[in-house]
Amino acid sequence: LALSGGTAHATNGPKLTAVGPRAAGRGGVDYAYSDDGIGPYNNPAGMAFVYGNRVDNNWAVIHTDTTWTLNDLDGFTSELNNTKQLFIPVPALSFGATFDPTHSWEVWNVFKLGTWGLDEEPSAEELEALAGMSDEELRYGSRLRLGFGVFPVSGGKVKLDNMLTAGFGTPGNRRPVDWEANVQAVGITPSIAFRFAPWISAGISLQIIHSSFELDGGIAQPSSVLRDDFELANTILSINPQVITEADLDDAFTWGLSWRAGIMLQPADFLSIGLIYQDRSYSADYLGRALVDSTDEINRLTNGNPSLLQLVDPAVDPSRGFTSEYDLRIQDYEFPRQFGLGFVLRPHRRVSFGFDYTFIAWKEVSRTFKVRLSNGSNPNMEIIVGSSIPVRVPLRFKNQHVFAFGLSVLALEGDEIVEGVPAWSLMLRAGYNWAENPIPNNTTLPQVPAITEHHASGGFSLTVGPYLEFSFAVEHAFRLKELEVGNHIGDYTLANASQDVKLWFFHFGMGVNF
Repeated sequence: LALSGGTAHATNGPKLTAVGPRAAGRGGVDYAYSDDGIGPYNNPAGMAFVYGNRVDNNWAVIHTDTTWTLNDLDGFTSELNNTKQLFIPVPALSFGATFDPTHSWEVWNVFKLGTWGLDEEPSAEELEALAGMSDEELRYGSRLRLGFGVFPVSGGKVKLDNMLTAGFGTPGNRRPVDWEANVQAVGITPSIAFRFAPWISAGISLQIIHSSFELDGGIAQPSSVLRDDFELANTILSINPQVITEADLDDAFTWGLSWRAGIMLQPADFLSIGLIYQDRSYSADYLGRALVDSTDEINRLTNGNPSLLQLVDPAVDPSRGFTSEYDLRIQDYEFPRQFGLGFVLRPHRRVSFGFDYTFIAWKEVSRTFKVRLSNGSNPNMEIIVGSSIPVRVPLRFKNQHVFAFGLSVLALEGDEIVEGVPAWSLMLRAGYNWAENPIPNNTTLPQVPAITEHHASGGFSLTVGPYLEFSFAVEHAFRLKELEVGNHIGDYTLANASQDVKLWFFHFGMGVNF
């Protein structure tokens, strides 16, 4: 499981547009398709229309290009802060399998290259079993399916090196700070599906979620975080509306639960319809450690003379500095509900058109980022801000509408090994995905650039015989430049900034029928 859980990267807000190269090549369209082992993630009901047993494993290489530029703040213009990262989730992005409990495993036939065992005469028992099967069973297998997978739920990895803001250093001598986020949420997903009739099935997946969280950079809080006598000492201290500190939140993790249910309808060979409901996650608080450096804020507060703090409370000892390590608790950080509807039209056996609509309820779970710090290592900070510090960062995400369109074309086929089974085939795919940006301009953060809207993709699958398939897809999230409007409500030092983001995804996959 650990090997299967690589870091994903945000596209539809902080969620992926697609899991697996088949769906990625179609722009994320997958609710009404039932053609691989990724069913436990996309629409578990589709497993009931996948014949036999199948396993899929998918890898990804991701390239990010993100910039954040600050404009004319307290007499300086920042350098261009840029990150260009190429990283590989090691070793896999997702793994999925579907099983027909009545279908015998044909593992050894996978190694019989060329004929794949199809030229062998069936035994009397096999002929008798085939003779007793209905047309539905011959086409789809039994009505019950079991599934299992390890899939990304949400996440992203971004690092802006040596970023300059007005929060750190002094005018004319700004101190560079790295702003970084690394969030990973992986779902372990046992699933079940049942086909009630040849044209309808239902399925459900349980998601056991493991999530980790790291965040570096500036954190702004209202001056009310200071102890009352420090906040009110404005005759000797320079009190600003916000307090800016450098924070390094590391190694926070949690476990949680969620579930996804789906329905698949196939009223005719030319039409499939899929519906899904994804519940929000229910997680325990993330627990970890945080290192908070308040040195620059204390210098601003005291005009470079920290001994002034002793006039408010003599217990403050400037020689201890103003950096402290805390126990960290991230509260109410959850992943959102989703509703999805998809259609697939097949005007010809070689051609299919797909459409998916998804509603993501970010507003329910991403209003405020909540952290509590406690058990600090530096007595100075306990004197100034207390022993337990609530940290609140406004997010104010909006609900998101996602529209995806995909085209699949069976371009080439080899000669038939036996009737209906070509020696090889080549499927080509193309797709487009538009996801309305859910993050307001005045709360977006440099290290969470989940603002891209337009995505184009393409890919192919090469099927070899009846058992092996190799797939590839490339997805591009087009550059989006977002300008801050007025003041940034979360951090005044990020006001009047611009952010550029573009992403490239390269998906590789292998599927095996057995």
